[in-house]
Amino acid sequence: MASTGSVNPAAAMTTSTSNQLPSTKAQDQKNQFLQLLVAQLKGQNPLDPLDGTQFVTQLAQFSSVEELTNIHAVLDSVQSVLTNVEGLLRDSAQRTTSSSAAAASIFGGSSQS
Repeated sequence: MASTGSVNPAAAMTTSTSNQLPSTKAQDQKNQFLQLLVAQLKGQNPLDPLDGTQFVTQLAQFSSVEELTNIHAVLDSVQSVLTNVEGLLRDSAQRTTSSSAAAASIFGGSSQS
């Protein structure tokens, strides 16, 4: 990879977070990656640019990470829905058991749970 000149990647990562909305760790890492990539592009020597394959590799890696982040978000949503469904099923089972016990006591039978 070509030298980035006087660009300090650590300095490029530091930004003011006072104006930013709360975000997830994955979003923060994505933003840091983009800031480093932009700093690298700004700091490269125009007469000796980055190797094109390295640049394409970095973009492909970024795309992969972004898709994995999207998949993670979808899986979190699915997990939340399944947790809600589990609670609903548990409540329904408890009500069914209670209803069976009440019916058995009214009609003088025994409840089989």
